[in-house]
Amino acid sequence: MKLIRKEKSRDGLLITPLIDIIFLVVIFFMINASLSLNPAIEIDLPPAYTSQAALEEEIIVTVDESGTIFLGKNEVTIERFPAELKKEMAKLQRKRIFLQADEALPYRNLIEIMDIARLTGVESIGLVTSLKGLPR
Repeated sequence: MKLIRKEKSRDGLLITPLIDIIFLVVIFFMINASLSLNPAIEIDLPPAYTSQAALEEEIIVTVDESGTIFLGKNEVTIERFPAELKKEMAKLQRKRIFLQADEALPYRNLIEIMDIARLTGVESIGLVTSLKGLPR
């Protein structure tokens, strides 16, 4: 006796591969967004083994090799830095900053900027580094 089987039709859109592609695209954009804090400002960050990505809604202070200060993406002078930093702290309701300084910046300049930030009311300063390969 021969049994007759009905073949299942494969009409319609296969959604599993579509979900996989969307998931990969979302991961790609999440990684790219976390790796680019201030892409317009070029600095060489010192490497560290324990480096982590900073969050977007933080106060980022960038200092390039020549000592030029950027608050977010805006360039500020050393004289205007305290006032602009206070405005940014009030706007974001934060008393912590992330300081990313070029590795060629003299240590004296870095300490001066950190000191001004502390006098302005900053309670916590995080130093931004680039991720270094782990030692073997």
